[in-house]
Amino acid sequence: MTFMTHPDANMYLSQEGNCIMTYMYTAIGMLPIIAVAAALLYLLPAIVLHRRKAPYPLIRHVANYVLIGYLLALVWVTFFWASTNIPLTLEERLHLLPGDSFRYALQYDGGLWSSQIMWNVCLFMPLGGLLPCVFRTLRKGAWKAVLICLLLSLCIEFVQFFIGRVADMDDLICNTLGGMFGRALYTVAAWALHKTRFFTPLFTDRAKTAGHIAAIAVMALILLVPTAIDLVNAALPNGLIPVS
Repeated sequence: MTFMTHPDANMYLSQEGNCIMTYMYTAIGMLPIIAVAAALLYLLPAIVLHRRKAPYPLIRHVANYVLIGYLLALVWVTFFWASTNIPLTLEERLHLLPGDSFRYALQYDGGLWSSQIMWNVCLFMPLGGLLPCVFRTLRKGAWKAVLICLLLSLCIEFVQFFIGRVADMDDLICNTLGGMFGRALYTVAAWALHKTRFFTPLFTDRAKTAGHIAAIAVMALILLVPTAIDLVNAALPNGLIPVS
């Protein structure tokens, strides 16, 4: 999801009476609506699952409900949230070359962590972790959940372009990294919680030691690399990419 990608974005957003804090307050206000909508959508499936001969664990109901709520929130965030009335040219709406958002973040946003870069990473973290919780077939082979995250992000960017929003290759990269982090977190959680009776139904297939090490390495890289870049960017007088 891309707000704006040029140096005058803050001026335009200010003229429209919008800002990031306003968006955040709006998002918080939407949470009860999304929670109720997810409950209504999951009510019938929950009843059907409850009436099966085999008992359906409560924690799996919780995971299913949270996934539905997350998907509703994702639709709202990517298609309706933080929209402006600013007309965008084709060049501003379609960013096929990766790197523009990263460069903009370092030049104008004060770094990756304070920009929409990490927001887009965080946006898909829950999906990467929830998919194997809900679907047993995704518990073996971390690449399956990551591929779904990539394809879903691709579909979102495709639709955003045709509804007048920004389609950005950097968003696709960041969303996929977020899905990787979420799936790696699931692997670590499976190792830590598989003996806990309440959570056992979510972790029927656990990775081996090498899988745990790889998951921790993925999480560390996704967190530490942007942190290191931000530190170097702040230490240099003109930053890593000076404003021309």
